[in-house]
Amino acid sequence: MLSPPSQLLLRNEALFATGKWAIVNPSDTAIFDALSDADVCGLHQQCDSYNRAKSNSYGHEHMFAAAFSKSDFDAVFDGVVVYLPKAKQHLDMLLANMAHLIKADGLLLVVGENKGGIKSVPKQLEKVGINVNKIDSAKHCGLIACTVSEPAEGFDINQYGVVRNYHVNAQHMRVFSLPGVFGHKQFDQGTQLLLAQFSDERELRQMRGKLYDFACGTGIIGAYFKLTNPKLNVTMSDISALAVYCAEQTLKLNELEAKVIASDGMQDIHQHFDHIVSNPPFHQGLKNEYGITQNFIKNAHAKSNKGSRLTMVANRFLPYPEHIQSTYHKYSTLIKTNKFCVYEGIK
Repeated sequence: MLSPPSQLLLRNEALFATGKWAIVNPSDTAIFDALSDADVCGLHQQCDSYNRAKSNSYGHEHMFAAAFSKSDFDAVFDGVVVYLPKAKQHLDMLLANMAHLIKADGLLLVVGENKGGIKSVPKQLEKVGINVNKIDSAKHCGLIACTVSEPAEGFDINQYGVVRNYHVNAQHMRVFSLPGVFGHKQFDQGTQLLLAQFSDERELRQMRGKLYDFACGTGIIGAYFKLTNPKLNVTMSDISALAVYCAEQTLKLNELEAKVIASDGMQDIHQHFDHIVSNPPFHQGLKNEYGITQNFIKNAHAKSNKGSRLTMVANRFLPYPEHIQSTYHKYSTLIKTNKFCVYEGIK
């Protein structure tokens, strides 16, 4: 069944009757099947959405990237629809990117739920276009449009990036972040508590083998271990193309080398590890989603060597201890605050 934003979009499918269109970060890829007769391609920054769209063979072109350029396509678009992201700054970045891909007098639209902030979108669209208006509203959603009279000459994602200097235990690090990525402009308290459990540099230098940072975000966890112990073989992954880009930039800023992979959970992780360290997500869009981390705990155990450790931080209210305890040979809580817990499982 189509999500409410997609249902609203389908009510206005006459928009797609002529010209070449792009749909950006759809909340459900079934919209492409519903628009099977339209000349529509999908632009994805989440690899789960991208993989579903590709595998279902909707007959449309799909791309996965942190940012998109004119050289990626045969022609500029007559119109683009952006599904409203959670962060306003992320939307600003997407609109600027899409304004570069639209032909003169092309349409740029945003669709989303009222509770997601669609009512504030007109002010954001005024930054890139003219004739801003609400096309339709239903099912607690809105569809807002503007005309891009003069397409932007170019788009540089790095203009939206922020570099912060952090002291992580005894190490100084530079961290790159983008809007829409966990850890943007801040050193998350949970991550700080997690890394505080690895403050003994002598013990860190004695670590050997392969380390995995799941849901790496800006890459601060994996980069910290690589910076402290260059002998570690570090792999980081995230479902977001933006996060993968941030982690790669963080590694460059600190002159480090590690593998960064775009992966839906651990689906594209094909090796076993000696250490797994993570501050895993529990949100999917605006909703809490505990299944992501529950699957991660199960898959982390399956892709660990005997004796390896899983160390993860989570909000205290999240129901993860029983999953670690039932999956791993040994389980312990390393530290507990009024907000976070750091858990450890040993295979």
